[in-house]
Amino acid sequence: MTPYFTVPDADGFITFLHALFGAELIKDTRYDNGTIQHARLRIGTSVLMLNQATRDYPANISQIHIQVSDAAAAYAKALELGAISLMSPNLRPHGEHMAGITDPFGNIWWLASRA
Repeated sequence: MTPYFTVPDADGFITFLHALFGAELIKDTRYDNGTIQHARLRIGTSVLMLNQATRDYPANISQIHIQVSDAAAAYAKALELGAISLMSPNLRPHGEHMAGITDPFGNIWWLASRA
């Protein structure tokens, strides 16, 4: 399964994911006006795809659960990068340290690390 994001600012979203997760750009196809038609990023062993929102393909909100090495550190970094807190880092009943954020593009991320 590969998540696909349609965001209002694809270049900004790529910058955010690189800064937060070390996302690596795999592919970047652009329209004549320079906006991203399709991009692929790698985060760890996972791939995600995205495109710039257009009139025909409006932005939508996605929700992702992602394993990170340190949920609290990722949460703090996300807030530094302009994310909004949904849930402070805490130990969940199912045994993961988790935190929740909304990124500057409206997507929800659940940051989890092993307890």
